[in-house]
Amino acid sequence: MSKLVLNKSSIRLLIIFTALSLMGLITTQVFWIKNALQLADQQFDNRVTIALQGALDEYVQLFQEDSEATIGGCLATCNLDDSFFINLLPETIDSLLLVHFSYHGLDLNYKLSVAKCSTGEILYSKGSIQGKQNSISTHRISLSCLKHEESHHLEVAFGSKHGFILTETISWLIASAIFLLIVVLSFAYIVLTIIRQKKIGQIRNDFINNMTHEFKTPIANISLASEVLMRNETKKSEQKIDQYAKIIYQENLRMKSQVERVLQVALRNRDDLTVHTEVTDIHSLIKEAVSHICLTDCQEGVKIEYLFKAKSSVISIDPMHFTNIVHNLIDNAQKYSESNTEIEIRTKTDNNKIIIDFQDNGIGISAESQKQIFEKFFRVSTGNVHNVKGFGLGLNYVKTMVEAQGGKISLQSDLGKGSCFTIAFPLS
Repeated sequence: MSKLVLNKSSIRLLIIFTALSLMGLITTQVFWIKNALQLADQQFDNRVTIALQGALDEYVQLFQEDSEATIGGCLATCNLDDSFFINLLPETIDSLLLVHFSYHGLDLNYKLSVAKCSTGEILYSKGSIQGKQNSISTHRISLSCLKHEESHHLEVAFGSKHGFILTETISWLIASAIFLLIVVLSFAYIVLTIIRQKKIGQIRNDFINNMTHEFKTPIANISLASEVLMRNETKKSEQKIDQYAKIIYQENLRMKSQVERVLQVALRNRDDLTVHTEVTDIHSLIKEAVSHICLTDCQEGVKIEYLFKAKSSVISIDPMHFTNIVHNLIDNAQKYSESNTEIEIRTKTDNNKIIIDFQDNGIGISAESQKQIFEKFFRVSTGNVHNVKGFGLGLNYVKTMVEAQGGKISLQSDLGKGSCFTIAFPLS
């Protein structure tokens, strides 16, 4: 079975097709919700009509018990000029409406009116409703004899029809909205995960390429120096033996340093990572760390100045990790400086914290790269020229260990104007 490879094109197509499917699902869901609300509106009207007719039929039956037989379904008193409104008892019909509305689940405030059809004159009115004119739902039923033209009608108006419908359907609407939201959020999460995994894959490939390059050079140098040492003419010269032995030793130290940096990543991924803090004078520790670093790793021409203004410099910190922090920041400043590297280390106290600035005169870091500068394996792009060595682990280590000791780190940088890494630790 062939392995599915998600390249940039296939990821784009997958996202597009999934997005189109999601849009179709949302459109379909909105369509069904709209239809459901329209159906609920029609059902409301039907329930009101049935309730009105039921109340009127019951009223006629009650009236017939004490009256003569009706003609054609109307009251006996009905004539050509009028309807049985002349026999209508408003209080009775109102009480019957309450019963029938309640039976059909229409527990709403309503306004009852009897109007003359020809002029619209209101002959009887009871109750009041609140709501805008366009939100009032009006329902009518004729009070006239079936064999004569309509002369009067009974009118019932509701002011909260839409609210009542929403109340009845709100649970389904909320459930539908929640499920739809879950689908949308899941889609967004999946897309972000795919993009993130693709990015991680690219970073991993860059890391492997960088690591291969970093190890390939010292291995080649060691191999070449060893080959030269095995030649008979080299064995006769102590000067050449010392020269090539020194090359092997230096390249071996270089490989050892790179291996230790890779191992640092594995250690930082462990859950049992701990720091061993000691009450230490940070000024003395910085100078000591710089002196150790510059014995082996400081480039020629690097100038480091101290501007210590912190009134209190005693903090609780892990000396080993802080030394590594200083090492990584100075190493980073050297890598991204074109020449004559100048590094200024400043301290000050502010709000019971000691602030440590590492200012350099390097090439600076773009605003886009600053967002990712502390991510593992991320390296500032220098194009296709591999003139900056490293694995992209140093600044991630710095941020991890600063935060592990209760501190915070930030960066301010402009292209061509250098960078300033600021670390803040709480005072002891």
